[in-house]
Amino acid sequence: MSKIFMMLGRIFVAALTFLSLETTALSMDVGMLTKSQGGVVFSSDKDSGKPAVAFTKVRVGDKLKLSQDAHLQLVYFDGGRQETWQGAGQLEVGATESKSSTLKPEVKQLPLMLVKQLVRTPSPDIKSRTGMVLVRAMATPEKIKSLEDNYAAMRKDISADDFTPELYLLSGLFELKQLQKIREVLADIAAKHPNNDDAKAVVEHYSRLCDLAESKHL
Repeated sequence: MSKIFMMLGRIFVAALTFLSLETTALSMDVGMLTKSQGGVVFSSDKDSGKPAVAFTKVRVGDKLKLSQDAHLQLVYFDGGRQETWQGAGQLEVGATESKSSTLKPEVKQLPLMLVKQLVRTPSPDIKSRTGMVLVRAMATPEKIKSLEDNYAAMRKDISADDFTPELYLLSGLFELKQLQKIREVLADIAAKHPNNDDAKAVVEHYSRLCDLAESKHL
């Protein structure tokens, strides 16, 4: 009888561990939207439905509803899977890839270097963990040059309306506290893409971050 109780106890502990891991996975960012054009609606356990914009981070179970003219790009942090979705339909975010009953994505793998930097794209809250990274990061001419060289190499192979390289560059510059350089990049994006909603979202996001950082003298 005791063996049965021990076995049941082990099963119970295993079940609790599984549920704990599952809950943790659901609460973590697993990817980020790097392009959202046309009609795309984002839904999560906190939002019933709002327009999806570039640089929005997503979690397992989040849903994206696309209209006929939609063009969506999603990068997964674990593995660097980049999905490009087009046309009317709905998809659900998974841990390493999305699910859809009606649409199929175009898939490619992004360089690990790029994905690692995208993970560190900061939130508007300067007190967040990302904000603390900003305080600790030390800029050197070598780091800045490496960042800019990598960006230039990425930009050659990606369409002009895909801001993944800019998100890489801006995240890196923010870590290095290069706020003036960020302002220059944002001005360039705004000038080249005055009518692009993704561009506007990126400019607004990083302008707010720069304002917060400057107000706190970081």
